[in-house]
Order: sequence, then structure tokens, then C-alpha cells
Amino acid sequence: MCQWITPVALIALTLSITSLSLAQSNDTSPFTRSSDFDGDGIVGFSDFLLFVEYFGLDHTDETYKARFDLNGNGTIEFSDFLIFVSDFGKTVPLLSDMMNFPLRALHVGGNWGTNTEVVAEWEATGRVGTLIPPDYIEWLKSLQVNWVGLSVALHYDDSMDSTVERVYSSDVRIPTFSDEALRQLIREFRSHGMNVYLTLAFEAFEAEEAARPVYRWQMGNPYAPRWWPDYLILPENWPWSIDHPDHERFVAEFWETYTQQAVHFARIAQEEGVQMYSLGTETDYLFRTRSGNRWPNHFGKELKSMVERVRSVYDGLLTYDMHIDVFRWPHDFGPGSDHLWEDLDLDIIGFSAWFPLTDLRPSTVLSVETFQASYSQIFQNLLVPLTNRNPGRPILFTEYGVIDVVESSQSPGDSSIAEGRRFVFTDLNGNGLDDGRETQANIYQALINTMAQYPEIVNGVFYWNNWMASDEHWAEYWAGRRNYDIRGKLAEEVVRAAYESYRQANP
Repeated sequence: MCQWITPVALIALTLSITSLSLAQSNDTSPFTRSSDFDGDGIVGFSDFLLFVEYFGLDHTDETYKARFDLNGNGTIEFSDFLIFVSDFGKTVPLLSDMMNFPLRALHVGGNWGTNTEVVAEWEATGRVGTLIPPDYIEWLKSLQVNWVGLSVALHYDDSMDSTVERVYSSDVRIPTFSDEALRQLIREFRSHGMNVYLTLAFEAFEAEEAARPVYRWQMGNPYAPRWWPDYLILPENWPWSIDHPDHERFVAEFWETYTQQAVHFARIAQEEGVQMYSLGTETDYLFRTRSGNRWPNHFGKELKSMVERVRSVYDGLLTYDMHIDVFRWPHDFGPGSDHLWEDLDLDIIGFSAWFPLTDLRPSTVLSVETFQASYSQIFQNLLVPLTNRNPGRPILFTEYGVIDVVESSQSPGDSSIAEGRRFVFTDLNGNGLDDGRETQANIYQALINTMAQYPEIVNGVFYWNNWMASDEHWAEYWAGRRNYDIRGKLAEEVVRAAYESYRQANP
């Protein structure tokens, strides 16, 4: 480690040369990590004190944080200090200003639904011409959308498979986008002025149905055979258990191959101008950086190595898409989840924000005010404290939606409630509106109202599963089905009005 200069000497040197850097403007490009470590928009003495705390550490130290390694060489040393000195006194655009919070976002989903058909058609025609249907782009523009989310599938075979892979074959239920198709999608969205958020997600449904099954949300939990016997997980088939004879090899190979995939897509993200990248989706027993509570183990070393290797090829914003159950049931996850953001030094706090808004499944339409009262409690009890614990890290709902049925408020993330059910107009309250679509619109309006009530807490929502399709293609099937999408529904006008107001406030 480079510890040959003391913090006192750094202070003296800083004070002697700050006049060289005061009042300079910042020329750092958007989304590049800077010397404004505390996120207040000014590189000042508080940032210096943070820098001193980590000075001399290298990437092999558990407390090393990449944001203080300003030249990215793996050691926080004098060369980084000189970069800091050159930045001292500069004003730095706040992340909220650079990203025009709140985002005007929709999530396109992954290689499923009508997305699969759109991509397959482009592949079949020799990858010539545009991939995304033009009327879908026009629909996004009519909503004033400026961010889209894309999910990229990763695969494994079963609970004994330690190798994370890309599977492009259509033999699996959700194949990985080909690199060419993924690049084309990113390029086309960006050519229309839309930023892209890319997330990795294990989509190995075949593994969940295998003779040695595992769901992605179970991976990393050493107690799975004991916790979930109904899932047919046998101790001999669970190398995540600390006492399994193959545990060390399995864990090492899993994280190495996972990191290789993360780096592969990080390179694509860098080359194609993706501005936000997530290392995973809803694998919260894996994404733990500390032991404690009921947990004897954690994956902090492996996760920090993944972040370091990704940052070596990608300089945009990093996040992880955490399921909201981590905060609803903290005793199940513990300090390794509570401190994930700071331990990995991630830029954005991302959530699959499937908040239940009612204790029971309602049978009638509930009002905006009812849902807003529930959201207000969620903001007060969970999100405001989370923001206070993570200054400078914005919160985004990187995945969220509700299906257009009245029951969805109890368990929004449960697609089995109604996804794909044929649409039958129902109006039990007699106001001329379909009850399910009125419920969906009321929930979205309540969330938008609560975001306005608590400004700068939630900085945008990627509304889930708004798949690519031409107007004709959409009308053929999904326009007549219950789903998370907002296209052609009451919720579309709710989102459009909100996004127009955001655009006017941040043109």
C-alpha cells in the first residue's frame, strides 16, 4: 500500500495550492466519477477529509473504494491526490441536474413478450434496417420518455451448475439478446434522444423446473434446503451451503463466470453509450457484502471484485436492482444488504419496488387518496431514512408496475394474478371506466403525487413491461389482455401528464 505521505502533509500541501484551482469550472463529462465525494456539488474540504480516510489503500483492501481511486489504477495514492488538488474548489454538476430528475422512464423488459418477435424479425431479415417499430418510438415520444430500461438474460442449468452463461438459443424460454441485437436496440433508442438503463437478470426458468431446481432469489442462501423443503432442494445439491464439500470451488467459479458476463455487457454499455448499468436483478441473497444477523457468510470480496472489473471498462453509473422485500423483511437479509450501496460504492440505489399497498386483495376500485396514504407510509418509514443514510445516492424504482386488475394492489409483483388474462370490461362502481384499468391509473397517480409530496426521494420510475410492438401488432393480442403495460389505458394519460410536467420543469 502507498502510505508514505501522511494526512497532515496532504492537508498542508492542499492548503498551499488551492489557489491554483479555486473558482475553476468543472469540465468533467456527464456521469464520469469526480472528486465531489460527498455529492454536494463542490469539491471542498469535506471531500478532502473523505479522501484522506482512504488514502494509501489499494484494491486488495476490504475498505478500498474505487471512487477515491481517481486514476483507476487500483491504488489510492499521490497521483490521485494531484487529480483531487486540480479539482479542488470546482463546482460539479449534481447528478440530479445531469440526469434531469425525475426521470421520464419506461421499462421495455427483456427478450420476452412481443420483444422476442420484434427482435427475431430483425434477425431473420439479415439484421438490416431498423429494429424497433417506428410507431412504438412515436408512442414513447408522445409520452415524453427520455429513459428506457432493458433487461439482459443470464443463465445456469440447475443448482449444481456453477457456470453463468449467455444463452442465445431460442430453445430456452428467455434467451439472451444477441450482442448485435442489443447494440442495435441501444443505438436506436439513443438516436431518438432516449437514455438507456441496462440490467443483468438470471432468467433460467429451465433451472427452476430441473431435477435439481433453484430460483434466482434463492441463490447464495446457505440455508435453502432447510428453509424451503417444498422446493425440493436437497442438501447434497446445494453447494451454497458452507459445509458442502464443493462449496469453495463452486462459489469461486460462479462469481468468476458471473463477473466475466458483467464485464462483457459493461464493455457493450461503454461502447454504445449506456448511461446506467445494473449488476443484477432481485438476487438479494447473492448481493450481500457483510455477515451478521443470521448470516455467517457474505460475498463482499466477490462483489467488490466484480465492481472493480466492471469499472475498469465502464465509466457510467452503476447500480443494482434490489427487491423491496429486503427492506420489508430486514431480519431475512441483514447488514450485508443494508450497507450494500456504500460497501460497493454504487452510484444509484435501485429497487424493484413491488410495494403492497393493501393488506387484503380488494374487490372494488380504491381511490387515489387511499393508495397515496399507503405510499406516504412507505416513503416515511423506508425511503426517507434510506435517503438520509445514503447522501448523494439517488433512489430510482428501476422496476415497478401493477397489472390492470383491482386485486393487484395487494401484490403488484405477482404476475400470476392476471397477466395475459383476456380483457373483459367490468364497471362495478358504475362510472363508465373499467375497474381494473381505473385501479392501475389510481395507483400510478398516487405514486406520482407522493413523489411530489416528498421531492428528491424517488427520482424516477421505470414502469414495467411496456414491450416493443407496432400499433397493429399490439392491437392483435395485448391490447385485449390484462398486463403491466400502460399502452392505450387510463394509466397512459396519467404518466403522460406527469412526464409533460417533468419536461416543462427540466426541458
